[in-house]
Amino acid sequence: MTEKQGEIYELQSMLRLIGQTDGKIPLVNPDGIFGPETERAVLAFQSNMGLPPTGIVDFGTWNAITNAYRMAKSFMRCGLALFPFPGNGYEAMRGEESELVYIIQILLSGIEVVYDIFSGTDISGVYDEKTETAVRAFQKINRLPVTGTVDAATWDRLADDHNRFAFYPIYTG
Repeated sequence: MTEKQGEIYELQSMLRLIGQTDGKIPLVNPDGIFGPETERAVLAFQSNMGLPPTGIVDFGTWNAITNAYRMAKSFMRCGLALFPFPGNGYEAMRGEESELVYIIQILLSGIEVVYDIFSGTDISGVYDEKTETAVRAFQKINRLPVTGTVDAATWDRLADDHNRFAFYPIYTG
């Protein structure tokens, strides 16, 4: 990771924690790349804080983010989120047996009530036919390439949906 990617990753990590305590800031999955997801979060943060909504992290925005992050961190008092998905073009696929597959299955299980096109995902840690079928259905409905494998884009969308839906009373009863 380059120095610049490290700085962007730090920004994204702070925005993510802020977003977890403030529903007006969209959640960002830190990856060290300042893309559309990060820009949306910066714009939302700037608007929420009464800063000029430029999408650019200037000195004033950076200071406001670091201050908001410190406040959010003290509010949460539960540490930083875990980001277990490997980078560098990795894809989880059928036949794999790992802790990562176990997490993928938990994510799928947590959101299957929202997506009634798949259900009953076995949480076994083995990327089996049921898991692949659920991933394909998830990718199709989310307009992702339907490969049946979990790449970074599919992972990010799974994590985003899980964060959004898995524990909301409207879905869990």
